[in-house]
Amino acid sequence: MKNNILIFCFIISLQQISAQVPKKVVAEHFTNTLCSICAARNPGFYTNLDNHPGILHLAVHPSAPYAGCTLSQHNVSENNSRTNYYGIFGGTPRIVIQGSVIPSSANYNDATMFTPFTGQSSPATIKITQTKYANDSIKARVVVKTAGTHSLGNLRLFIALAEDTIFFSAPNGESKHHDVFRKSLGGAQGITMTLPAIIGDSVVNTFTSTVHPSWNFSRIFTMAILQEEGNKALVQAEAVLASGGQIITGLKTNSNEMELRIAPNPATNKLYVCLNSGETSDFYIIDAIGREVLKGNFSSYTNIDISGLETGLYTLVVQNEKGKVNKKLIKE
Repeated sequence: MKNNILIFCFIISLQQISAQVPKKVVAEHFTNTLCSICAARNPGFYTNLDNHPGILHLAVHPSAPYAGCTLSQHNVSENNSRTNYYGIFGGTPRIVIQGSVIPSSANYNDATMFTPFTGQSSPATIKITQTKYANDSIKARVVVKTAGTHSLGNLRLFIALAEDTIFFSAPNGESKHHDVFRKSLGGAQGITMTLPAIIGDSVVNTFTSTVHPSWNFSRIFTMAILQEEGNKALVQAEAVLASGGQIITGLKTNSNEMELRIAPNPATNKLYVCLNSGETSDFYIIDAIGREVLKGNFSSYTNIDISGLETGLYTLVVQNEKGKVNKKLIKE
């Protein structure tokens, strides 16, 4: 019996040592409000993102090919710095997924564009605590923790403040702009760091900033992207809203007429869902690697039995004729 217990404990120890966590997928989108090609290609890309609610999205507006882009002019140096980081300055639209530059000739509406990057694991987790003060200040505490064995060397942590939706009638005809990069915390290139070798150890960084008066303060969120220094390969990423610690992923398509509320969050057995649209809506729950694990429909409100789900992070997506909304769910 004693030997069996020792063997069991040894197996558990090995499992803990080799533990990995799902790797988030990040699509960085380089676009320009004076670019007619962007206006033609972006809708297909947004539809693709909308169909992949587990994917994080950040829109960067470089000053090329059009320096007059309003969203670029707001922070020219850092928009250009992020574009130059990938060596793609000069033309838009461009897409970078997991640090890999997607060819400009690619079909951005192709659902399989994300397939090579999904279902991967990471030896790191990122947790962001975002706090907003008054109407003009924000603090982001970013904790990067080692979750599994690794041989990673020098890394770079890029922290972005972004505005989830900007309603602006651009010269190219686009009127809604999603997840718009506003400012980098920790410098335009981010900060260099090393992931601890010991599982459970972490690196903590805290950033504070005032916000620009032109930003919609309620829509500002923090995104963290951890990459390898040399090849820019993504190690892990996360994004979080301040309100109730709500984490957002994917393209935010919330309509002004639709408000989705869930409680409690984190939840253990029952999740109570309320939508103010009054229409019959379909819902589905997506796990951290993009798999649909629950689905159903309801009118106005319902409760969902999530007791059968494994502990972890999920996305609740609710859709009806008025549009689609999503919220992040933590299952305890």
